[in-house]
Amino acid sequence: MNLNSHIAFALAVGLAAFHNLEVAILVGIGAALPDLDREYIFTRRKVFAKYQLHRALFHNIFVATLITYFNLYLGLGIFLHMALDLLTSPTDRGIEPFFPLGRIVNAFKLHYDGKISRSKGIMWYLEDPASLINRTADPGLREPKKIPWIRIYGPFKNSRLADWTIFYGSFIFTQLYNINNLLGWWEEFLELAFIKFGLIDTGIIIFYVLGELWRRKLQFIYVGTLTKGLIMGGMTIGLALILLQGAQLYSPNSLLDNDTIELGLLCFGIGFILALIHVKWRFKEIIM
Repeated sequence: MNLNSHIAFALAVGLAAFHNLEVAILVGIGAALPDLDREYIFTRRKVFAKYQLHRALFHNIFVATLITYFNLYLGLGIFLHMALDLLTSPTDRGIEPFFPLGRIVNAFKLHYDGKISRSKGIMWYLEDPASLINRTADPGLREPKKIPWIRIYGPFKNSRLADWTIFYGSFIFTQLYNINNLLGWWEEFLELAFIKFGLIDTGIIIFYVLGELWRRKLQFIYVGTLTKGLIMGGMTIGLALILLQGAQLYSPNSLLDNDTIELGLLCFGIGFILALIHVKWRFKEIIM
């Protein structure tokens, strides 16, 4: 989904869930963070395509959970961002929720040409629909080789009807939600967004404006060293502002204590081992 849809949707959910504009803005800020993994100037396009980092590096449950522990509302925004992106098509690359652990297993059983692979180790079940992706996705998102289907895809195309419905619907909701004091709401919103959270919001704006300028236009034409340096310098400043104020938002939540987290990890680890034994015994092969 488009970044504006992510932010508007997160803001609407934050208002509906917490009835607090400051909290809602934090949720919106969180929703803006995952797309920092786009193929911007810091990464060569071929390198980015090789490692397929977009919608993987910051679109996974591990980063989202870590940020949720850091700040509940930022984490909620990231989870909302992921929820919308997993509804998008293979062309848009969905999300890779288990990155990087999902890439430890490279084998898959069923190929699109009907071939069936055999392996004594763990396999994913299906091949990723590379033929479709390589015909329709942006060049930096195409797959250089056959890989297993480890992303989650949905039926919707980025920046089409569903995307804009979410944006307009969310925006209208935020306005009608505060219709009795709309002017006061906007005054409070602007004060919070650009004064209290001004550094991180300014950093996000700088980073994405310059990043999209590079991604959509400048990387395809010749630009001088000075221009490239200015773009990179501006994006570095934007990222620094995000990190500077982001570090000040540390507010660990009390939903789960460390003992509960450790117990959960232990139980899932044991469960994984038991599942390996069960599936191997039952099916004579291990498919995720």
